[in-house]
Amino acid sequence: MRRSTRLPLLLALGLTLGLAACQPDYGSLEIEVGSSPPLPVSIHDHDFQLPVGIAVLINVTPVSANSNNYVETDEVELSSDDRTILSVEPGPEARSFVLTGVKVGETCVQVYVNGGREECIPTTVSAE
Repeated sequence: MRRSTRLPLLLALGLTLGLAACQPDYGSLEIEVGSSPPLPVSIHDHDFQLPVGIAVLINVTPVSANSNNYVETDEVELSSDDRTILSVEPGPEARSFVLTGVKVGETCVQVYVNGGREECIPTTVSAE
């Protein structure tokens, strides 16, 4: 490769790496329960536990593992691996979701930030 064609490629590579270095690095979710279910639930960043037939509203915020923080426009999506066990629906506001125990069992809630899959939160739905 001639020197004159290598320079633009090296500059483009450096710019790409520089932009990637300024991005947040997903660490976890900060979760706030936004409703008061009639039965006890356990909602944490590392696992969800709720009874069948109970719905809980949660508000989530992605937390970066590096010094580059997420901003309000960064999109967060949650989805259940098994909707027959746990339903996950969008809540009334951005970054809010309604989790509903459908039947007894275990599943996983996938976390996506800006379209990229970041983690799976183990979820247990128990009998009332």
